[in-house]
Amino acid sequence: MKRLFRHACAMLAVLIVMSMFTVVNASAANGTTIDTTNAKYGFVTVNYTSNAKLKVGIQYGNEKTSYKNCPSGKDAVFSLEQGDGTYTISLCENISGTTYRVVTSKRVNAKIENAYAPYLIATTDVQFTSGDDVCKKAAELCKDAKTDMDKVTAIYNYIAGHYTYDTKLASDITSGKVSKYIPDTAATLNSNKGICYDLASLFAAMCRSQNIPCTLTKGYAGSSYHAWNKVNVSGNWYQIDMTYAVTKRVINETTFAGCPDLLPAERHARRVRGGVKYHNSSKYGGRYFLPPFFSAHY
Repeated sequence: MKRLFRHACAMLAVLIVMSMFTVVNASAANGTTIDTTNAKYGFVTVNYTSNAKLKVGIQYGNEKTSYKNCPSGKDAVFSLEQGDGTYTISLCENISGTTYRVVTSKRVNAKIENAYAPYLIATTDVQFTSGDDVCKKAAELCKDAKTDMDKVTAIYNYIAGHYTYDTKLASDITSGKVSKYIPDTAATLNSNKGICYDLASLFAAMCRSQNIPCTLTKGYAGSSYHAWNKVNVSGNWYQIDMTYAVTKRVINETTFAGCPDLLPAERHARRVRGGVKYHNSSKYGGRYFLPPFFSAHY
């Protein structure tokens, strides 16, 4: 099981770690759209058609640029997770190997009306639409829930109890057979399996569909990359890791507190010890870090 969980982290690193590719400047292409008119609602939209792999870079102020995979030929939504401030959005297209060119970029000074908005919307890697299967399933799971805590517990128990880790997809990614990947929550919902990126994406989509702010968080444990969630209940952020729940079969929790690692962010930070690297900063969620089971068990 330890090997499986480490495999999950190593696999995600192949997909997401962006420090290993080169970005070069180039002139903008015609027909490229970076739409920043919805910045006040916590997101921007990018639309560009290409046969090459695409990435969108999001830079907050002078901080390091974060890159995300971008689909081709349709509107792709990216949240502005750092809150109010100046963002530079760049569209990058692969030209060979690990080298990308900047197709175009745009700067926007965002003044977000609702601080939680970036964590409530559907995005490229947290996909859901009102009335779709993901929303219907979340509504079914939460129909008897009296509080947001009850809803989070219900969603957690469903994923923890009905899903397995997708070892084949992980192998396809690590072997290079799959070179670009964006979670599809509908596919994950119907397949009952996924890698850590899929499980975190589905959990976030279900929570958001129930109007519960939830992040899809990515960060390091030593040299391994991983995806998990932070969920906001009654103004407090809590960490939760569905991959750990699935691989360890931590199921049938009856209370919110029983879900693994549902600790307020500041208490959580004090419990984390050696081997953890802080990944990013967030105006609303605090620093991103991995749950203590990494240092406790691995």
